[in-house]
Amino acid sequence: MKILLPKSDMILEEGVSEIKDGKLYLYKSGVFKETMYKLSYMIFGDDECYYCHRKLRKEPSQTERKKFFSQISMDHVIPQDFGGPTITDNLRPACTDCNSAKGNMFEDEFREYRKIRQRTASKGKQGRAERRLFKEKILLTQELRRYGNIASLPAEWITEEEIKNVYVNFWLTQPKGSAYQLMFESVKKYNYLMEVATITGNGFLVDGFNAVLISKYYEVPIRAIISENVIYSGFPNEL
Repeated sequence: MKILLPKSDMILEEGVSEIKDGKLYLYKSGVFKETMYKLSYMIFGDDECYYCHRKLRKEPSQTERKKFFSQISMDHVIPQDFGGPTITDNLRPACTDCNSAKGNMFEDEFREYRKIRQRTASKGKQGRAERRLFKEKILLTQELRRYGNIASLPAEWITEEEIKNVYVNFWLTQPKGSAYQLMFESVKKYNYLMEVATITGNGFLVDGFNAVLISKYYEVPIRAIISENVIYSGFPNEL
């Protein structure tokens, strides 16, 4: 797939990243996610919540606090826990209230929940029961997603090509950490690897290292997003 990029050529950070001729060039390792956040703010703005459409400001005055939120955040429309990648196509600016309330809901689920919450706000116990019932239905759907019975990502994002060779700029002996352990426990329980690997058009892994390790060591199939219009050029100079 080709990820969403600004149409104009620009240097995002000297010696680190730039957009040229419709492609994103990365010249340094470990900057992919940060660059995706930066580009997403450029594309979608940083002054309005994607979900509730309230205006956002970084430093509102005390009198504006009911109108403006004090923090701007970036939400993964498809939650990270369900394989949502950190790419511009899956990132939207959100107020911290919406981001927190959305949690692991998908966009359609959260928009429906917001409607239910607004409709039942004054219904007391009955309203709370209706909201609880909706969340219980979401939990059941989430279990089906974890088993791979319901697709979480658009089919057009995932490559159908067999991934044979990927360049990885990591030490294989580096500590795996808690994120790896959580991913391993999920795979052991559901026998399905939810996370995906994000690979540049020239074959460099820029996100999903833990998923690649688990796929390799435990022989679990892995899905991959090949970002055709992202080129990584920093690896040889960093060795």
